[in-house]
Formats: sequence, C-alpha cells, structure tokens
Amino acid sequence: MLSIFFAGLLLATLLSACGSKDPLIGTWQEPTSGIMLTFNDSSQVIMSLHETSYTFTYTEPSTNQLDVKVTDDGSIPDLIMNYQVNPDTLTITVNGADTVFNRVKTK
Repeated sequence: MLSIFFAGLLLATLLSACGSKDPLIGTWQEPTSGIMLTFNDSSQVIMSLHETSYTFTYTEPSTNQLDVKVTDDGSIPDLIMNYQVNPDTLTITVNGADTVFNRVKTK
C-alpha cells in the first residue's frame, strides 16, 4: 500500500512539473507556406519566412487566446486569435479560419 502511495506521489510531481512549462513556447512551422512562428519566454512571437522576420509582443488575456500587438502606435488593431496546442501541432484560429503549424524539433 505504501508503494502505491509513493508511486502516486511521484506521478503527481512529474505531472505538475510538466504543466509548469508553457506548451506554446517554441518554434512552429506551417508546412505549405513555410511560415515559422517562434514564441519565447518574453511574450514575444517572431514570424519569419526565408530571410524576413517580424517580432511582435503578445498577451494571453484568457485561456487559449492571444492578443498580438501589431504596432506600437495602435495604427493597426491588435490581432486576437485562439489557439490549441497538442504535443506536435499548434492550431491558430483567426476569424473562424484554422491554420495548423507543426512543432520544429530541436536537435
């Protein structure tokens, strides 16, 4: 009985440690266009294609929602998008249209 308790405690500890890392953080690539999104720990997303890249800041006003600040002066409205992260895919929904990105694995 004691071994079951310790096994449960170990499992709970492992699961809570896994939950502490934001699954959105990392690099994602849309397979058709090649567009890459890199989310970092500083609430920035870098959108890149070939040699061109743009860096935006974002907030998460609610669960599975991003508010991306497109311009500093507000001349372009912030982009609101919903997202769903699975281990190897990121689905972003903007205005009802889904785009699926694949996680770029680091070597």
